[in-house]
Amino acid sequence: MDWRLLDYAKEAEDTASGLLVSLDEIPQYRKDIRGLIAELFAISHALHELNEALDLSRYGHYAGHILKDLDVCLPSFGYTLDEVQDIFSKSKKSRHTAPGAFPGTPPYALIWEDALVDFKTQGMALPLRFETVRMYLQGMHDALKGEEDPEEMHQFRIRLSKLLKKQEPVDSYFNRLSVNTTKKGLAKTPKPPSPKVARPKIHSLPTYPAPQYRHLPPPPPLQHRAHYATTWGGMGDIPFIPPPVPEIPQSPTYSSASSHAYSNYSTDSEPVAHWAMKIFDGRHSSTAFHTLAEPTECYGRDEPRVIELLGDDGFEKVLELPFEATNVWVRIYWRADDNRARILFLTKAADGHRMRHQIPITALSLRRTESCLQLCRVNRTDGQLDLWARLRFTMYERMVLFYCTAVAMKRQDQTPVAEGLIDLFEPGERIAFSGEVADNRYLHAFRIYCDTDSGCVRFEATARRGPLKTIPIWTAFVTKYIGHKGWMKLVGNSTIQFGELHPYLFCDSYKLPKGPTGKYQLTFTTAEGVFLLLPFIRRPLLISRPDAQDFRESFRRIKKY
Repeated sequence: MDWRLLDYAKEAEDTASGLLVSLDEIPQYRKDIRGLIAELFAISHALHELNEALDLSRYGHYAGHILKDLDVCLPSFGYTLDEVQDIFSKSKKSRHTAPGAFPGTPPYALIWEDALVDFKTQGMALPLRFETVRMYLQGMHDALKGEEDPEEMHQFRIRLSKLLKKQEPVDSYFNRLSVNTTKKGLAKTPKPPSPKVARPKIHSLPTYPAPQYRHLPPPPPLQHRAHYATTWGGMGDIPFIPPPVPEIPQSPTYSSASSHAYSNYSTDSEPVAHWAMKIFDGRHSSTAFHTLAEPTECYGRDEPRVIELLGDDGFEKVLELPFEATNVWVRIYWRADDNRARILFLTKAADGHRMRHQIPITALSLRRTESCLQLCRVNRTDGQLDLWARLRFTMYERMVLFYCTAVAMKRQDQTPVAEGLIDLFEPGERIAFSGEVADNRYLHAFRIYCDTDSGCVRFEATARRGPLKTIPIWTAFVTKYIGHKGWMKLVGNSTIQFGELHPYLFCDSYKLPKGPTGKYQLTFTTAEGVFLLLPFIRRPLLISRPDAQDFRESFRRIKKY
């Protein structure tokens, strides 16, 4: 066949490796770049699968249709790879300057930001390009098996055709008519001149071996490609989880597939479009439930074009989680203009048909039952709650983070929440301590929760009073510190300092206080009384003692399962 699919697969992986090397230079965009890297490996996998499936003797005329689709998909993808590979080779001297910067140091972050703007101006943002290519390739593979979604394939073809027209050099049409060909007999578009400024040196990560492909001779150019840069050497909407690669997530962006192999960098100052994009950073423990409830399932109606419509309405994907061994993916979309949030449920029917279900998050009541979260909506006929979807979690921490994120986004949405859509999580937890902490002029209710099934222990703070007093402000998982006497210490009469703590914050406007040493601190008030759960009684007992001391003693009495 004319298209060298494995060559494109190899180049996708090389481009991913090049992006990996750039992480040290622009750490503030690590999460976004890791998502792009994972998409590139997913595309490589899809190309390998399609290459194996394209047996003309077996599929006959279907393969002919696929080759026509490849005439649109691969040239566009190839140009995008070229542009990604050239990002740090371009001279960006007109748009930004960095006064006071060390002479000769390129503004890597600004170069990256400029490149992303260029991609979007060209007609399609970079993450959407990779996602579209991956889904288009998977659709071709489905077509070979007779499972094609014609409408979806038509939409992919239109989007990439429009993009390709903007990507192709003006003179590429005439070059394709030229009699000059490459050794493969394919028309070759001219290679653009080398950049005026040499590509900046980017140091590799210490955990990643220096790439060897830099020293290899360049391969012959790919069909319909403007050039080949030598300096870089699943299921439709449901992303494929690529094989492990050093320092990158195991599935496409934005959240987790195991739940992704994320790094240990701090997210305190990580610039993101929405705080929810920081939540699933993989820095928490993973405590399994002992009892698993019913499997994940959605009962909403199928909406085939919902992803396209969400994009048209200005929604951005901020969270994505796999369920049931990645057979189901759940996303949360958000719109900046009004903080609107929607949940999207992606799965496949028994016959292989891709299903997409979505609902505004303000229309749901989230309730925990054992290891499941039930997403319920109001029945317009009788006013009762009906089950819209059930999400089964295998890890306690993932359930907590998803619940807290969804509930916080629900209340931050500018659309009012109907009465009766109450969210409940506590039935599976017991309160080991309840007190009050002060942060400047704010008062927060502070609790220690112990999960009765997994045995996991966490801290949580909520507003002390007001309509949002049930909405988590932050939580932190602290099971591993049980029994560590030196982990917390009393600083003054009412302040506790922690040796190590990783809080997850569910809003943009709040940061947990730190002391002069840079360590997190909690300052307790001297309330009239605090609730303490003693080991020989089943109900919390109200006693009068200083909160800070009582908190320390309560935590020390907690036993690991």
